Amino acid sequence: MGAIARLLGKELYNNWPRNHDSFRSDMSKAAGIGVARIRCHRNTWFYLEENIPRSTGRPGAGFSSPGEDEITAEKDGMVTVALSGTTLAAALYFCRYLQTYPVTGAWTDLDRAIGRRVGSAISHALLNVTPSSDEDEPTTVIYLDDRIAAKGTTA
Repeated sequence: MGAIARLLGKELYNNWPRNHDSFRSDMSKAAGIGVARIRCHRNTWFYLEENIPRSTGRPGAGFSSPGEDEITAEKDGMVTVALSGTTLAAALYFCRYLQTYPVTGAWTDLDRAIGRRVGSAISHALLNVTPSSDEDEPTTVIYLDDRIAAKGTTA
């Protein structure tokens, strides 16, 4: 973690993925997860669901949209979505693809920024993965809910 990140108390999103080995490790961890939940705004979820390819041989091909019963609507447009480990790994793979191959395809800086933030959140959550044999343990929740600190109000 760099000096600025230490001052802020968290890693900056711009350095994700750190390197290919850490990315491969994250992919393996994600694939081993039974269920993880992502909590984000519904528009972020819709973006991921719409853009991560499902066709064989394309980045994110293991992505499978969860059923309606696996998406919980909350206040302020937030949703919590249950994902399998393979779907989480596919999302992570797609997010890295956006960073690695920015010239090939119709991906914009906005797409890369969304991919970098989502990929960073998934990787950060994967730092805490441990093997489990207890089905009663709580499910991991990956939060995509950064807040702007309100130091004063603007009119």
